[in-house]
Amino acid sequence: MSEKYDLVMNWPGGVVRLALLSGSARAWYDLGLPEPDEIIASSAGAMAASAVISSPDKAVKVIGNLSPDRIFSYKRGLKIKLAALGVTTVGLGLLILFDHKLSKGKKTLLGLSGLATLFAADAIVGNELVHSESHLSPGPLRDLLNDKDDGLDFKAIFNSKIRLGVIVTDVSKPGEVIFYNHDPLNNDPENPRHTERWINILLASSRLPGKFPFIKIDGIDTVDGEVWTDFPIRQMKQYKKLIRFDYWPPLQSGTAPKEWISDLSRSFDIMRDRCTHKKIEYYELERRSNPRLPEIYYVRLSPELMKITPHIQLHNFTPDQMKELQNIGYATIMEQKDELRHYLGV
Repeated sequence: MSEKYDLVMNWPGGVVRLALLSGSARAWYDLGLPEPDEIIASSAGAMAASAVISSPDKAVKVIGNLSPDRIFSYKRGLKIKLAALGVTTVGLGLLILFDHKLSKGKKTLLGLSGLATLFAADAIVGNELVHSESHLSPGPLRDLLNDKDDGLDFKAIFNSKIRLGVIVTDVSKPGEVIFYNHDPLNNDPENPRHTERWINILLASSRLPGKFPFIKIDGIDTVDGEVWTDFPIRQMKQYKKLIRFDYWPPLQSGTAPKEWISDLSRSFDIMRDRCTHKKIEYYELERRSNPRLPEIYYVRLSPELMKITPHIQLHNFTPDQMKELQNIGYATIMEQKDELRHYLGV
């Protein structure tokens, strides 16, 4: 492999890492450390990488001001059906309230009509909850990524010297698919199809199963890249220097979930982290038999920073917490600057 392919970074996902990564990237540039030849990212890590390549300063600003309502909303169809259910319920309530002013025939007619409408609305909403693709829409995030002021700089992404690979899981195969920013199908920032394709790739990589609608790219049925892996060691070990922005070792203890969204997220984290933990173990065993394989540098929080790290979830965080996480990400790189320089040989 050519000498230019000597540094690869791995940016895994999660809303906590989204903020940490933007702060770490800002510190990385402030220290003048070398740019990677490639970033292989998944889920929120791919979002962060795209934002940082667009503009590190804007990435810090936009991510630092994020709130859940800028990432997702309830699907429009579900909101309409819930509104219909609410209107029907209110109508029956008014019927009861003005009962004394209506004739017996009108009360019977309106009552039966109202009950029929209520049962129909219940059935429609129930069907939506059970059989829909998802209950949440990534529409706000799509709008943000496309925003003229706060959105991505597609020219910077498509023309960057950094090769950005985004991991997506092929549900049908199953297996991993990695989409790149230098792909001929998404290399023209002036072509709406190219920019839309890149946004779809980012949304597909972060499409947690059950949370967000299905996305098909190039005929591939996709789901969150981390369903397959957030640690693409097969691709990474082709380089001489490997840095994974881990922040904490896999399989950390956490609070038991109380809601379906947090339950889904926590269960997914446990399954993904177990897979990552095993892959790290296997790679270290592989290095024992083949010492020529490169060592991985894991960027992780110090115990002091770990104690003050906010434990946020996708559906429950504030801009202040995102800014706090960015500061922690920045401090992490600054704390490890000597070790990083030694590892990189700069």
